[in-house]
Amino acid sequence: MNLLEEIGTRKNLDIERIEKIDLEIGPVASTAASIKEPRKGVEGKFSVWFLAALALAEGSVTLEKFTDEKVNDPRLVRLRRKIHTRLDPRIGFGARFCIRMADGTEHKGFLAKPKGDPDNPLTPEELNRKFRSAAGMVLREERVERLIEAIGRLEAIPDVNQLAS
Repeated sequence: MNLLEEIGTRKNLDIERIEKIDLEIGPVASTAASIKEPRKGVEGKFSVWFLAALALAEGSVTLEKFTDEKVNDPRLVRLRRKIHTRLDPRIGFGARFCIRMADGTEHKGFLAKPKGDPDNPLTPEELNRKFRSAAGMVLREERVERLIEAIGRLEAIPDVNQLAS
């Protein structure tokens, strides 16, 4: 959903003014993220509707946002109910969307390969941000930063066991 994160942030969309979202997805998203009305945070990970709404509304989809409160947030529920999906097997792992605003303005986009795919890799900054988000849920910030630094010089570490300590 990286493209939707970008659109939501760059265009500064007022999600309350969104009239409809047409979302074309490939077979993987269609089967792996098919929970239309998630009730629990963990179900949000398997809902293309929640993922798209979260990306648009908050500009990022990170692990700490998969909570029961977030999937039941009334503004995200309203937004995800405006999302209409259609399967297009030709898309593969990508997605195509059209966001129609109340004033008739449309925002369209297509992402052939999701961010993180070998053909659309994360930048070092994006990778570090993603790692901080995930590791920060279980490690203190200082340890996370030390790990990032150590991984950055992995080739120079004589004993990989040093990472565990």
